[in-house]
Amino acid sequence: MKKTNLTMSAKKMTIACGILAASLSFGASAFAFSDLKGDPAEAKINALYDAGVISGVTSDKFAPKAKVTMAQGIQFLVKGLELSPQPSIGSSSATASTFFDKVSDNSWYASSFLIAKQNGLSLAQNVDPNAEMTRAQFAHLLTQALQSKGDFPVTRMYVEVADGGKLSNEVMNSMQILLNTRIITLDNGKFRPMDTITRSEAAVMIHDAADFAARVIEPSEPEPMPVNNADTDVALEKVAEGVNKATVTVNNLPHPGYGVAVERIEFTGATTAVIYFKITDPDPDKMYPQVISKGTVVTYLPEGYTATAVPVTGSSWLNSSVSTE
Repeated sequence: MKKTNLTMSAKKMTIACGILAASLSFGASAFAFSDLKGDPAEAKINALYDAGVISGVTSDKFAPKAKVTMAQGIQFLVKGLELSPQPSIGSSSATASTFFDKVSDNSWYASSFLIAKQNGLSLAQNVDPNAEMTRAQFAHLLTQALQSKGDFPVTRMYVEVADGGKLSNEVMNSMQILLNTRIITLDNGKFRPMDTITRSEAAVMIHDAADFAARVIEPSEPEPMPVNNADTDVALEKVAEGVNKATVTVNNLPHPGYGVAVERIEFTGATTAVIYFKITDPDPDKMYPQVISKGTVVTYLPEGYTATAVPVTGSSWLNSSVSTE
């Protein structure tokens, strides 16, 4: 294989919860699927079953060679990497159908699609949950799921994939991450990227990715925003009968990369509410002009309520909040 040195750092993100893989036991399982005897992936599949990550197609069969649909693949990724809901991404009332044309909010996989979207997985609006998922698609989304867990610098050698010539740069980059972390391997230099991934193949990738995340990715707390003398205001505007739009504006942000997200709303009285917000971090891969800026976020309140904007606990940099009637 032709190799060249390359140093890369996976995208920085913050862990919102513990990693499920940290609690996995990779020893012998008390349960064994009857159709996995002699399968090299048997131990890993049973370990995931014991951890509640996967289930069989019946009470005792796993169907290792069955093809994985997009719905099944997204479920594997969300449960296997324990991706958490991120209600601050988009509207707090958003559902799966808000982002996906073909995902019913009543479907068994709706919550997994919503969580995947909230954690930055690149799923198209018109994704078909019943379509088969290729090995390349699964690998690409698996890398994004790993990156959503936290930062993990990777010093890597570029590995030539003999059958990867038609892959996009983004997908190939994801595969290089997985190859260099040894989450995936090639078979005689090939990955078979356009083949539909099987249940056994997906389970093995999930197992090894979860194991890698538990060993390498460390939970980290977001760095406090370096802002002093910030101030906020809340503007109310009637948008429908009985409904007001509340626009929270945070002033004196150090540059346009910082944003604002609503954490929660508490109704503290018959006509009073508190909007708790947080400052979102800038994209570490972008450059921003160092100019004082402001950030806004919109939420909705019943008509007749006044609102106060308050930072979440720990945002001591904010000196005041302004109530708007």
